Amino acid sequence: MAHADYDLVILDELTYVVTFGWVPVTDVVAGITARAPGTNVVVTGRDAAPELIALADTVTEMVKVKHAYDAGISARRGIEY
Repeated sequence: MAHADYDLVILDELTYVVTFGWVPVTDVVAGITARAPGTNVVVTGRDAAPELIALADTVTEMVKVKHAYDAGISARRGIEY
């Protein structure tokens, strides 16, 4: 992220890595803070550490309203996996 090679970096499910203590939140914050200008970072996962929320420009909490699985529709290749 420190090099300007990428416009977008997606750190999928990173919040779990921090929650489980595999990577210190201070290291994640330092990495994001030191990113190259113009590099956007997207972090996904539930229960983000307060330090990540404070650092973020946008935070979204998604809540299931309705899901096909609840109606008996199984997961489909290319959709859910």
